[in-house]
Amino acid sequence: MPVHAIYDLLADAPSPIDDPFALAARRITSAWLDAHEVVATPDDLRLASEFLRRVGLTVEALPTGRVRLVSQAGRETVVSRETAVMTAIRRLVTQDPQHPARDIGHAA
Repeated sequence: MPVHAIYDLLADAPSPIDDPFALAARRITSAWLDAHEVVATPDDLRLASEFLRRVGLTVEALPTGRVRLVSQAGRETVVSRETAVMTAIRRLVTQDPQHPARDIGHAA
């Protein structure tokens, strides 16, 4: 069922976009939707890795083609490249300057 919504952009202006990953996230997700497949390119992973590093997660490439996400507290998980990019997208849209990044267990 459609919902009619009116947003007041003057009272609740969107946050400025100044992060390279934030600018690329729309392109990445649009490519996934167009292809009907989630595939992370090396460039997508590089941008996501840089963003995740800024929010407290390190991305380490593994020889298997998967990556290891490591939190500042030392917690880690091994995921696909696509999951790492999706983790960055989820962090991007839930980012709140008032609250620190969540633990790695909630990141992937």
